[in-house]
Amino acid sequence: MTSSPEEIRARLEAARVAIAGQLRGLADEIEALPPDGAAEVLSWLGVLIEQLMREADRVLRAQPGSRGT
Repeated sequence: MTSSPEEIRARLEAARVAIAGQLRGLADEIEALPPDGAAEVLSWLGVLIEQLMREADRVLRAQPGSRGT
């Protein structure tokens, strides 16, 4: 089943809003931690974000019509 560009944009926007809300909640939890705990969590998150960015870049470059192919 294919979706229209408008449906895809609406789904992406809904996902962005959901992710932003989850990140705000996570930030609140991190702020409540003692400094050492917050630093450890932020370091761990940084590693995960770097991995996510590399994987997203790999997937996007593999798409037909991308500049990376």
